[in-house]
Amino acid sequence: MKKDNIEVIFENQDIIVLDKESGVPVLPSKDCAAEAEPLIETVKKTLKKEIIPLTSLDIDATGIVVFAKNKNAYDFIAKQIKDSKVQKSFLILVNGTMPQEEGRIEKRVVTDGERVIINDRGVESIINYKVIEGFKDFTLIEVNPVTTIRNQIRALFWSEGNPLAVDKIYASSEPILLSSLKRRYKGIDEEKPLLKRLPLHFSKISFILPANTQKSVFESPLAKDIEITLKQLRKYNRRMY
Repeated sequence: MKKDNIEVIFENQDIIVLDKESGVPVLPSKDCAAEAEPLIETVKKTLKKEIIPLTSLDIDATGIVVFAKNKNAYDFIAKQIKDSKVQKSFLILVNGTMPQEEGRIEKRVVTDGERVIINDRGVESIINYKVIEGFKDFTLIEVNPVTTIRNQIRALFWSEGNPLAVDKIYASSEPILLSSLKRRYKGIDEEKPLLKRLPLHFSKISFILPANTQKSVFESPLAKDIEITLKQLRKYNRRMY
């Protein structure tokens, strides 16, 4: 549901769950372009009230963002996050193939600015993953984080030799082009990239709402540019068995 150019997945008196586009920052940052208004500011103007972020995403990432509309709701859900009782699912596209169809990556990390660095003296970072679809040069993966460290998904897959397909911090900022996938490609001189941003999509979250006892589940469909890229990968980058 669109509400003043905001894609609303769910809203009640306690929370609002949004579907964020790529290129939109969730919170103000000195690194964000001046013309890119943070999502929190847009929502404040629309709701005409203060809100508190419960989740966040990188500016290039897409999918679910949750804001609390009052402190009681924030405290109630934040405790679930702290106690690892909130289930989150992300879809990512990484370089290369995975040695196992599903598994667990568990390493200690430290935060250094935007980067998360693998370091035995750091805090524990844990994610579970499952391969959704494999290609010759890429893999689509569902990730279920256990811990809540910023950029841990990007760092842990990079440490395993499978960085996200486009990632200016951990790998390459080079886009995925149809010409790099399709043999004897004949296209226009100014080729439009299939995917030119971080392929990380927050697809599902579940938690208990205030005054409820059962978990509610909220989902976001995969972003269009990732869908288009997957369609071309199925045609021109099929895994050969």
